[in-house]
Amino acid sequence: MFTMLDRFRGKSYKDRLLNPHDEFWDRRLGVRTFGYHPAMGDPGDNDWRVHYTPTPYSDIFRLLRMVDLRSDDVFVDLGAGMGRAVFAASWLGARRAVGIEVVQHLCDKAAQNHQRSRLASRDIEFICTNAQDYRNGDTTVLFMFHPFGEPTLRQVLHNIESVRMEEPRRTLRIIYVNPVYDSVLQQTKWLKCIGRVPKVASWLSTAIHYDTTLWQSY
Repeated sequence: MFTMLDRFRGKSYKDRLLNPHDEFWDRRLGVRTFGYHPAMGDPGDNDWRVHYTPTPYSDIFRLLRMVDLRSDDVFVDLGAGMGRAVFAASWLGARRAVGIEVVQHLCDKAAQNHQRSRLASRDIEFICTNAQDYRNGDTTVLFMFHPFGEPTLRQVLHNIESVRMEEPRRTLRIIYVNPVYDSVLQQTKWLKCIGRVPKVASWLSTAIHYDTTLWQSY
C-alpha cells in the first residue's frame, strides 16, 4: 500500500535541508544532484567503486577557480554521479563538460538533469562506461572525487599518457579530491603537484569535506 512515507522516500529532503548552499545551487541550475549509491566490490579489486556522494558546490567552485578553469577548457569528471561537478564546470564557462559514470541509473539521472536544467543548451555529455575504457585526449581539466581503487587509477593515468603521446597536447590539470592514492600520481613522471588544498568545513553544510591535491602535466 502506498503511504505518505513512500511519497517522500528518495527525495533527499534531509540532505537538502541541512545543506542550504547546495540546495540553492541545485535550484539555480535547475538540477537535482543530492543522492547516494553504495560502494561496489572490495578495495583492491580492479572493478572496485567507491560509494557516491556529491561534492559540495562550494568546494567544486573553489577548486575550479584554483586551476583557472577557462572558456576553452574541456572538463571531465570520472565518477560523475548525478552530474554536480559537470554542471558547475559548465556554469563557470568550460567549453565542454563530460561526466563519466559506470552506474547506469546515476548516469541516466545526470542526463535527465541536463535535459531539464538551465544548462540544457550547453555542451554537456554523460557517458555510462568504466573510467578505464574512456579515452579523450582533448581533456584539459580532470576531476576525481576518489572514485575507484588503485589499479583503476593506474590504468586511467596510463591511458591518458598513451593518448597524449600520440601528438602534442595542451596542459592537463587534475583535481583529486580525497586523494587516497596520491602516491600513484606522485609516481607518474609526466605529472607534477601544483597544490595541496586543505579541507574547509562550512557551518552551512553537514557534508563531509576533504583535502585535495592539484596536479599538472609537464
